[in-house]
Amino acid sequence: MFTIKETTADSLITLRWQVLRPGRPESAAHFAEDAAEGSTHFAALDINGAVIGCASVIKKNNALQLRGMATAPEWQGKGVGSAVVAATQAYAMRQGLPLWCNARVSAVGFYQKSGWHTEGEPFDVAGVGPHVVMRFSSESC
Repeated sequence: MFTIKETTADSLITLRWQVLRPGRPESAAHFAEDAAEGSTHFAALDINGAVIGCASVIKKNNALQLRGMATAPEWQGKGVGSAVVAATQAYAMRQGLPLWCNARVSAVGFYQKSGWHTEGEPFDVAGVGPHVVMRFSSESC
């Protein structure tokens, strides 16, 4: 059992670091935009209040970028990531803004199940790996 809530970026750093940036300094899990005006952060919390899933939504121009999406390994495949993504999608729809992300190629299927589609060709993020731009479309849900 878990809940989703809006939170601070600081509460997400440990999970981001462990899942998205293992083997790199913890500072690699901090994003310059975390404290920017319009940035919103979501956490999935287990029954004890531990962060087991997370994502950040960064306002850029007239759109929102999903960043730092992570789920604790022991919670993967249990609906946590889907619930976090659903919270970001609902937030984007309330804001009336499009939602996009640079998704790891290995996560494309996960996002497609939630109504996202790819755009363009894959590209490499140095030190992280292959990614592709994806956009959420509420019409496909």
